[in-house]
Amino acid sequence: MEANADYVRRGFRLAAPPLPDATAAALSSPRQHAVTTAKVPRRTAPGLFTFRDTVEGSFDLRFAALKSIGEDRVNDRELKLLLKKKHAPICYVWCDPCPWMHISQGIMKTLNINKMVESGFKVKILMADWFSQMNSEISGNLNKMRTVGRYNIEMWKATGMALDKVDLVWLSDEIRQHGDEYWPIVMDIARTNSVRRIKRVISLESLLIEHRMLDQYMQCASILFQKADIWLLGMEQHDANLLARQYYKHFKKKNKAIAVLDNMLPNLLQYPQMENRRHPAWAIFMEDDKEDICFKMEKAFCPPKLAEGNPCLEYIKYIILPWFGMFEVVQKKGNGGKKTFLSMEELTADYESGALHPADVKLALEKSLNEILQPVRDHFGRNGEAKDLVEAIGECYGAD
Repeated sequence: MEANADYVRRGFRLAAPPLPDATAAALSSPRQHAVTTAKVPRRTAPGLFTFRDTVEGSFDLRFAALKSIGEDRVNDRELKLLLKKKHAPICYVWCDPCPWMHISQGIMKTLNINKMVESGFKVKILMADWFSQMNSEISGNLNKMRTVGRYNIEMWKATGMALDKVDLVWLSDEIRQHGDEYWPIVMDIARTNSVRRIKRVISLESLLIEHRMLDQYMQCASILFQKADIWLLGMEQHDANLLARQYYKHFKKKNKAIAVLDNMLPNLLQYPQMENRRHPAWAIFMEDDKEDICFKMEKAFCPPKLAEGNPCLEYIKYIILPWFGMFEVVQKKGNGGKKTFLSMEELTADYESGALHPADVKLALEKSLNEILQPVRDHFGRNGEAKDLVEAIGECYGAD
């Protein structure tokens, strides 16, 4: 049993790493609420509890908070109308349960969900476990995918997500209880979309994958089925969201939900298109230990004086600065000394001028990532329920 746990934590996730979940910038530190169900040590960080005091009741800041999650992917006009119309809009967050949790799925979702809670949204996380029946790795076993989902929830507890103020909705339960509503929507989507229209909406690569078209219909129906004002979706749901908008247009439905698509963290490697997608250094995972982080930072692409497309700077922008409110670099190359950056603009200016050496940035990023992940490691090392879930994941994926 212990071997299974170590198998999952240290290596198994690398056997079939998922594509990066979408990621987003955030305006606050995630520790806005204590999660009473998880005994995780609280950290102190600049601006830890400032978000609650400034956002509630402020239209401009509520708008900025949601815009920051998806940046230019959000329709400003639709969003402003919604926020003026409803004081507490219902926001659904899509989650595909996964046994190897990308840092965007763990940290970004915590930042974004806590931000939405503090902004006054009614947040519901949709655990899309139903699609496990198309997952050959676990033989389409729904119970196994439910275990994976519980593991993801335990990870969010360890990161400080405000789960006491969030509703968790399992898609399999929703379909089982309301199948008479769900399946007609799936059939409607299939019936009203011609092959020509599908080709315009869904990428050719997706269409070439077996069962992918049905998968898109079902994802689209899952989006339409819930009574949501806003959906926070990953880039993996981009095609399904386009289908949903086509559906709204075809049936002339007025109360369509606004989709906010996360920003995406880049591949850490210099030539990701030339690397096997199973390369262990392509991304940071919540299960990574210090040795993993060190190895990945050594391999990470960080071109000198170039900020645009620099994966290390993207991690700082979307993880480190939102989490800590600052990024501290100890300069060993050149003049030496220590410098603290409070904004991405300041960091970018110094980096592009050559005042910051890539090696120093990577060391500082490594240190910051370990500070974020250490409480998670501690939680899964000490909490009995968390340990049991890790072992259960090992049995789901490692024992056949």
